[in-house]
Amino acid sequence: MKKIILLFTILSISVLTTACINNFAIQELNNKAVQYMDNGDSETAICRLKSSLDLDDEMYQTHYNLAIAYNNTGNYEEAVKELKKVLELKSDFHDAVYTMAVAKEAIAAQIIDKTDTEGDKILQPTLAEMEEYNNKISEVIDLYNQYLVKKVNADEEKQINEKIKELNMQMKEFSLKLEQAEQKKDTVE
Repeated sequence: MKKIILLFTILSISVLTTACINNFAIQELNNKAVQYMDNGDSETAICRLKSSLDLDDEMYQTHYNLAIAYNNTGNYEEAVKELKKVLELKSDFHDAVYTMAVAKEAIAAQIIDKTDTEGDKILQPTLAEMEEYNNKISEVIDLYNQYLVKKVNADEEKQINEKIKELNMQMKEFSLKLEQAEQKKDTVE
């Protein structure tokens, strides 16, 4: 019986020691990745954070840092994937909701901010693009509002409310254009 207790104790200590070393390595990789991001090297940060996820895929902080790095590089779709994982792991992590709103807003902006081959901005999005933009921005506004509800007295509350107001105005403008196009279509038929 003593041998069983001794064996169990040794195994327990081994497991705990391995877990502590693993968490320490993950934290070191995360800290180094944040330093890279602070120095403007988000690509290297992404590599570090992926290595960290190889050690433990269940650390919401790592997924969040990876989402920030993806946002910094303009890879908003990957940022959204990581933020969804963050919210699966920690549903009350308010900053992930805000960061997702920022990423999805950038995705929506890409729909209507088109450039030609010379890099000149094309001012008029198509009707389909305006409709897609409105659908995506509606979701963004919902995310900003969720953040404001979850994070009462957010420091940036005034800025977010201004952003929501601006996005609503853009949506109304596009909705009006869509209605006018629909009326024009009905008149022609």
